[in-house]
Amino acid sequence: MTRHFLASIAVVSALAVVPYTVKSQKTTPKERALPKLNQVYVKIILPTDPPNRDKDRPVVESWIAEQLKKRGQSKFTAATGWVRLDGKWDEDMWVSDGRLDGKHWGCPVNGDIAERADGRIKVALYGWGPDGGRVTISLKDEPGSREVAVAEVFQTEQPYVAVLIGPPPEKAAAATDHKK
Repeated sequence: MTRHFLASIAVVSALAVVPYTVKSQKTTPKERALPKLNQVYVKIILPTDPPNRDKDRPVVESWIAEQLKKRGQSKFTAATGWVRLDGKWDEDMWVSDGRLDGKHWGCPVNGDIAERADGRIKVALYGWGPDGGRVTISLKDEPGSREVAVAEVFQTEQPYVAVLIGPPPEKAAAATDHKK
């Protein structure tokens, strides 16, 4: 009888401990979300009149035109539309093939996000000619930040680069192969 009494106390004690143990366990997160980074866009502007007035050409936004006019540049055309840089540290992005309306104006241009720290971002573009050329633009890493800079290249007419910071994407973008 004593044995049955002790066994029933052991069973009751075990049942009393089980709910406490279950409540104290925390659920483990399935996946740790990576921080969403702001998107970075670049556009190349050439200091020339458009070769043709095609309505399908990329536009030069008013804020870019205003900055170029302040620099004394009265004629300009967009050589590219807005190109989003992926932000991968180990991969360059193809920004332009160096053509404007089928004619060469320079060599291909690549770009990348050179640095992203302390609320600032550095965007680097390089190419343009056989001797190379490079421009690095530093600005705040927040949506709405924008800047226009001249690319110092070994040509008579210096191209410009516009950079625009957009908000993080809503969904993660699918991986793309930019080397094609």
